[in-house]
Amino acid sequence: MSYTIFSKKFFFRIKEHKLFQLIVIGAIILSALMVGASTFDLSPSLITLLQAADIFITLFFVVEICVRFIAEPRKIDFLKSGWNIFDTIIVLVSIIPIGPNSSVLLFRLLRIFRVLRLISAVPELKRLIEALLLSVGRVFYVTLLLFIILYIYASFGSILFSETDPVRWGDLGIAMITLVQVLTLSSWEQVMLPLQQLYWWAWIYFFSFIALGSITILNLIVAVLVDVVTNQNNSRDYESVSYTHLTLPTKRIV
Repeated sequence: MSYTIFSKKFFFRIKEHKLFQLIVIGAIILSALMVGASTFDLSPSLITLLQAADIFITLFFVVEICVRFIAEPRKIDFLKSGWNIFDTIIVLVSIIPIGPNSSVLLFRLLRIFRVLRLISAVPELKRLIEALLLSVGRVFYVTLLLFIILYIYASFGSILFSETDPVRWGDLGIAMITLVQVLTLSSWEQVMLPLQQLYWWAWIYFFSFIALGSITILNLIVAVLVDVVTNQNNSRDYESVSYTHLTLPTKRIV
């Protein structure tokens, strides 16, 4: 029993050690670089070296998952964590043997997802993804508002400009695609200037749409994400302060 407890403490120290975490991040980055290098025409010796390094990194990831599993006091808690399941699936996919045949092309493509392990390995990236997931509801409603504005302006544009420029404004669907281009500010002046030569008020249509869509709505999405991240950090700081306050020793008044 004492040996089991000692083992768990030992593996827990390894898992929480800063050097071990840096090695894991370095292995993930090296794996990503190897995926990119494999797309070039390399000499047979370099290909052999990359294959050997890939096997070594895969084995290291397997050992890392095992260390994290053993270090967990309650094994069920390991399985309850979405990040642990995410990492385990990626590692299991990496174990699948890779050969030159096209039948295993899917598995070769799946190995690219090992780069996503950087998200779980870097706490800042993990908090950012968690904030994105928490903000899905509010971002959906902001996106819905953007779609309503896009629909209204596309309807106006199709009615006003369809005869002048049927290629861009022929119907509602084409008009919405045109306004998406304007929304991204990608060569939007090429859409506006031909109409501006015919209709002096065309600039009002485009500038008002850019002000509402590209500036206001997209900034609202950014504001929602910033608000979620700020609230998440404040909640984490509050919990940390509360825990510190509860664990501080109190002086006995004589």
